[in-house]
Amino acid sequence: MQAWTSITRQMNDFLVYFLLPGVSVLLPSAWSRAVLARLSRRRWLLAEKSDVAWAMALEFSDPGDEREWKTRWKQIELLDVRDLYLMVSGRSRSVLAEIEYDVPLETAKDRVMVGMHWGPSISTLKMVAVAGLTPAFLFRPPNRHTLRSRPFYYLFLSMAARHMVKTMHDRAVVVGGAGRKLGAMLDQPGSVVVLMDAPPMKGRPILKCSVLSRAAVFNAGFPNILADKRKEYVFYALGLHPDGSLRKKLEMEGPFSSDNAQEFLLGYTGFLERHLLSDPAQWRIWHAAGQFWA
Repeated sequence: MQAWTSITRQMNDFLVYFLLPGVSVLLPSAWSRAVLARLSRRRWLLAEKSDVAWAMALEFSDPGDEREWKTRWKQIELLDVRDLYLMVSGRSRSVLAEIEYDVPLETAKDRVMVGMHWGPSISTLKMVAVAGLTPAFLFRPPNRHTLRSRPFYYLFLSMAARHMVKTMHDRAVVVGGAGRKLGAMLDQPGSVVVLMDAPPMKGRPILKCSVLSRAAVFNAGFPNILADKRKEYVFYALGLHPDGSLRKKLEMEGPFSSDNAQEFLLGYTGFLERHLLSDPAQWRIWHAAGQFWA
């Protein structure tokens, strides 16, 4: 049974993180979106990962119909991988042309863009860079142990890390003592991009705030830096367009400013909660929900 599970995982990884995005590079954008939309309804594709995400969503939210929820969740994963392959292959313009904006992206110029692990958003940094807003972002390099257990998934993670470094150069910040670097970047021109919903590492200072009527924990480091600097910020979410086309839509709220970390967090959790209530399948880290809600 364990051997079959491993074989199934490798087959899924080969399809999702190598074959399908590789074929997508050869197709017009609309065709590749149509292929992914069709395949996302196959129960066996990404079954293990979608089952875990669904189980956690069921525990902490009201996800609705299981099959539709899993289909949407798979669409996001498939589209994110496809977008990376297109950008790495020199087709960034095709990816960015699929994004609709509810407000001008220039609203984020020289401000902090505060987001979450939401939707097919791997194109965010390229979008910001092409607009001339000079992004900075904190990222974690892939764990080399993944190479042995899931080589195709590791290939995708490595490509993503190289793409980020190539897009941002010295403004790509590796985790580990990164707070000081990000703090210094707030004094420089450019847009710092931060995802606030990742569960904090053990031993780090935390802040708590209610999300979906449960106490959730957040890393206190960046909210404190932001409050100290009194830097203006916007909340953003790059998610699936509601028209079902697998195009994307960028939402932004703000700008705001605050000298109080808890006040900032209240605004952020309101933004996060509205999205979790309206379309929970777009949250990318349901697997970590048990660590997120304290």
